[in-house]
Amino acid sequence: MKTRNFRLAPAVVVATAGLLFAGTAGAAVAAPSDDSPSATSSAAGEEAKADWKPGAWYNDEASCREAGEKGKHDGKWGEYRCKHEERHSGQYDYQWHLYYHR
Repeated sequence: MKTRNFRLAPAVVVATAGLLFAGTAGAAVAAPSDDSPSATSSAAGEEAKADWKPGAWYNDEASCREAGEKGKHDGKWGEYRCKHEERHSGQYDYQWHLYYHR
């Protein structure tokens, strides 16, 4: 009986650790960013879609949203979002980046 318990213990520890790690990693990925407001036609389920394509860069949020709405109206994409991001890594030049989804 003792040898059976000793054989199961490592498997239980590994399974428990895997579930705990997956739970914390999933929570970190699912947490929304405070400095990245989105402008889309449907906010529900937008993070579940992985096929967002990067578009152009804009100096202000209003220009980004205007371009997003125009592309949506013209049928170029179905949804869009504008994120405030650093354009060139390490240069602290933040601009608005348009992402779209067909």
